[in-house]
Amino acid sequence: MEILYGPAARINVEPIAMFDFEFELMRSSMKRGRRHDVTMFISHGGGYVGIQKPQYSNTGIFRAPSGGVNPGETLEAGIKREMYEETGLRVEIERFLIIMSAYFTGPDGEGQEWMSYIFSGKSVAGELSPVDTREISSARIVTREEMLGPIAAEMIKTGWGGFIYRARIAAEAFAAMDGRDNARPENTTVLL
Repeated sequence: MEILYGPAARINVEPIAMFDFEFELMRSSMKRGRRHDVTMFISHGGGYVGIQKPQYSNTGIFRAPSGGVNPGETLEAGIKREMYEETGLRVEIERFLIIMSAYFTGPDGEGQEWMSYIFSGKSVAGELSPVDTREISSARIVTREEMLGPIAAEMIKTGWGGFIYRARIAAEAFAAMDGRDNARPENTTVLL
């Protein structure tokens, strides 16, 4: 993927505490050994696609779509499938931005490593309307300023470890898209 879409910055984040319910959600997504997600910042309609899941419907929080690559599926095929399922859009990958490593802890002290492969891309076909309506309750266009400002503030205000992580992903992804990732050495640890 780095040969096709450019070298990705490597970022390690400090351990992130999660509430019981979100730690359990993460564990349930780890079927068949999954310990990763693919996230894409999709430019569309003058902004970026933001998705909302049923767990936080009607909160004003919209984040970049993400999901898992299935066993035997290529990273590229998994990204395109997940983005279609969550947004209804066919996408073109533009850049491989970041490989982010995290360590999440549950209230009982149990921990879990996690990896996010973060890309930028654009929509090339389709209509913004989630296909997997069981997992995604709504999608809309959000601006960069919304993602980095009021949406990030709302995410952090919840205290949810997963939202704190997603706010960090947005900040790092937009920095990378601006070219500010070139100054960061590989395997940098960033504080949340």
